[in-house]
Amino acid sequence: MTQSPASQSGTAPLFEGEWSYRFAGTGTQLFISPSNTSTFAAGGGMQFGARQKLPQAGSVSAALTYGESEVWLDPYALNASRQEGKLKSAGLALGWSNILNTPFSANLSYARQKLGDERSGEAQGLTLADQALLQRNGNNYGVQAAYAWKLDKQGAHTLTPGLIYARADLDGKAMSTRRYGMQLAYAYQGADWGATTSLVALRTRYQTGNPIFAGQKADSRNTLLSLGLTRKNLFGAKAWSAFISGNYGRSDSDIAYFNEHIREVSIGMGYHF
Repeated sequence: MTQSPASQSGTAPLFEGEWSYRFAGTGTQLFISPSNTSTFAAGGGMQFGARQKLPQAGSVSAALTYGESEVWLDPYALNASRQEGKLKSAGLALGWSNILNTPFSANLSYARQKLGDERSGEAQGLTLADQALLQRNGNNYGVQAAYAWKLDKQGAHTLTPGLIYARADLDGKAMSTRRYGMQLAYAYQGADWGATTSLVALRTRYQTGNPIFAGQKADSRNTLLSLGLTRKNLFGAKAWSAFISGNYGRSDSDIAYFNEHIREVSIGMGYHF
């Protein structure tokens, strides 16, 4: 258990975009959209909410969120068939963009996550007290702040630096974390082409050491690079577009067993209606 984990690869359908309904003359919009629930976990979620434009104050939003990801019930089991479970998450996300008609924006989130049949440490014969340190049920909190800097008068080029802070207060203290870092994103929106790129760098610190690894903490350094390219007006029709996007990420932990590596490529078409 002192080595990095093995790799896996595969393909899966991807649904992107947003379904929205705007009430004429009110500045109110209802929306449903998919959202990723974890950078380094298989799975995703949905959010349902509302946006409201405020006179001379920007736009605020509130959404209910729900997501699921596939996890091992006991990720520390060796030389045995591991059983999978659903880590479910439900919560609330709040946002405020163009705060007081400035380029600043901020987002707050809260989610309660639950794994129905948690067995972490069971296969290693840990005491009940040590198994309790590995429990993954609990609360997640997140805060993001950003500044959208327009690089040209037309607003086609935008550079957006941001700050990220997240806290996981879980029942297992060895699973509870504090995560903080920075994001730098660039976006181009032209008549026929659109492009996005972002780089995220984070540090993750654990509250307590892991009892399976002699009480050592799994503190890590996390990076994620995302790229996207969109061709608009496909086939000469404004409603159609095609896109290609990719993610490359690493999580280097002080405990090699928790190292993570992600490579994703998505290709698809979009229709705006």
